[in-house]
Formats: sequence, C-alpha cells, structure tokens
Amino acid sequence: MIKGIMAVLIILIGTQVAVGGIAFGGSFSPDGSQIVFVKYVQGTEKLCISNADGTDERIVMPDEPKKEFSPVWSPDGEKIYFVSSNNQGKEKIFVVNVDGTDKRELMPDEPKKQWDPDISPDGTKIVYVSHGSGSKEKLYLANVDGTDVKELMPDDPHKKFSPDFSPDGSTIAYQSLDANTLDKIFIMTVDGTRKRELMPDDPYKKFSPDFSPDGSKIAYITYETNLEKVYIADMDGSGKGRLTATTDGREYNPHWSPDGTKIAYTSGMVVKVAPVPLELVSATATPEVSVTPTPEVSNTSTPDEVHAPTDGKSIPGFGVIGIGMVLLVHLLMRRLRS
Repeated sequence: MIKGIMAVLIILIGTQVAVGGIAFGGSFSPDGSQIVFVKYVQGTEKLCISNADGTDERIVMPDEPKKEFSPVWSPDGEKIYFVSSNNQGKEKIFVVNVDGTDKRELMPDEPKKQWDPDISPDGTKIVYVSHGSGSKEKLYLANVDGTDVKELMPDDPHKKFSPDFSPDGSTIAYQSLDANTLDKIFIMTVDGTRKRELMPDDPYKKFSPDFSPDGSKIAYITYETNLEKVYIADMDGSGKGRLTATTDGREYNPHWSPDGTKIAYTSGMVVKVAPVPLELVSATATPEVSVTPTPEVSNTSTPDEVHAPTDGKSIPGFGVIGIGMVLLVHLLMRRLRS
C-alpha cells in the first residue's frame, strides 16, 4: 500500500461544446471565466460572450443591426472594445458594457477608419490601426477615452497591423514588413522607439502576435507548415514550437488564457481552445485545479487509462483541457511503480 496519497488533483476538463454556427476571434476575459467572440447571426457578425467552456452563450447587443468584430476586453472585465460601422459607414472603434448597454463610438471626431484595438494592462491607453500618411495602415496610441491621439513611428514607411500590449504595458508587439518585404513580428517600446524584429533570421512570414500573461513568450501565426498555424516562442526567438499537431486546416487569432495554460484560436471558422504543450508552458503558468480527498491507493492497482489528447488537438468549439492532467497522470504512475 502506498501511504500518504491523501488527495489527487482533479483537472477542470469541462465538457467539449461546439459553438453552433460560424464563430471566430475568441478572447478570454481577464479572469479567464468567459470568452468573447464574433459569430454569424442572421447573416451578420455579432459579438457574443459565453463561459470559457462554451456554455451560456449570449449575444451582447442582439438588437444592433451593424456588423461587429475585433473584440477585446477592458482589463477590469467590465467593457468590450470592438470595431463596427458608424453613422457615416466607416469602421471605427466602439466600446460597450459587457451587458450590452452604453454603446458609444470612442473617437467620433476622428475621420479615419480604425481597427485592431488593444487596451493597455492598466486600462489607460489604447493602441489601434488606422490610415497614416500615404493612406498606409499605421499604429496609433491614445488615451482609453479617445483623447491625445498620436501616430507611433510616423517616419517608418511600412504598414503595421495587429498591435498587442505586453503584460507590463512597456512594449507593443505588431506585424509589419521586414527588409525583404515579408510579414514579420516586431516589438517596440510604447512610445514608438527601440524597434526590433522577433526572430530576424527565421525566413517564414509571421503575424497576429499575442504576449503570454507573464511576458516571457509570444504566440503568433506562421506559414512554416504551408498552412497558417499557431506557434509559440520565447521573447528572444528561441524555444519555438507548435500549439497543436494538426496537419489540416488553418489557424488564426491566438489569445492566451490569463493563467497561461491555454490558447483560444480560430480554425475552420470555429473558435477552439487548446492546452499549451507542456514544454512550451511558462514557469509561472498555473493550471486550474481543485482538490478532492481520495482513499489510499494500492501499489497493485492500475488506474484507469486517461484518454487525454497527446497532439494538442481541440474539439471544434470551446473546450478546456488543463495541462495539469498530464502532470497528474505522470506523478501517479511514478508513485504506483515505485
């Protein structure tokens, strides 16, 4: 008999739930309990919120007729910033309470189109894409109330997309063109200085960067397998690896969970959640666990085989697969065999 095993960790796997219809652009709430995403409803794109396992789905503004896309949470989890058309038919940034009330255009006096918003971790700044000089897509920074707008790197001639604040708010990752006119990922300080390319010697296109919650890694999309796939790398470009092992289908829009153990992404026009492979998880990541008492375990007993995915695949829709399950099975098997 093995003494001392008084509890086991029960990983919150949850039920794998498919989101009905076409959905994309999933992003975790700051506490990780919900996901906001865009879904085709009655022929148009609408903001929807569900629990992180896909249950209790609801449309944020069911009576609004206009398309809505590119949603991001405010750091306090009380508002959602998104892109929609204003009364002049231009795509602009809007903000709304999570219950669908108090929708308003953020910068109604700004005449240019806007998209790809991201909010700083302290909730005071917003970075987004708009047309700069020469009608090229450039990055802009403003106060979160829409005041004090300024273009970042106005002398840089290249188009820029997909800005993402680092967890400490000091830097911004974004997509732009390198010297060979390939889409690559760059990082700059929040004031638009000290620009550097992530993995400059890597020959593949990269886009849609997303910082891990502790800032030590970055998720992004690349064509390295001839299809768009989610990859993860350290901030110095080392330690690169795939999120999933799927060989078919394209992957887009990666977004980390707040605990750093999962990534929501879009594939096949469906929002999916996949566990971050163990070798790519940050040291500070904390799997969601609960503790349940259990009787002593005999060294002659054989635990039931746990059929957890080993290739990082997720079932279409939302699902939560804690990486702690892998650790649990490994530890239990070692104890049972000792």
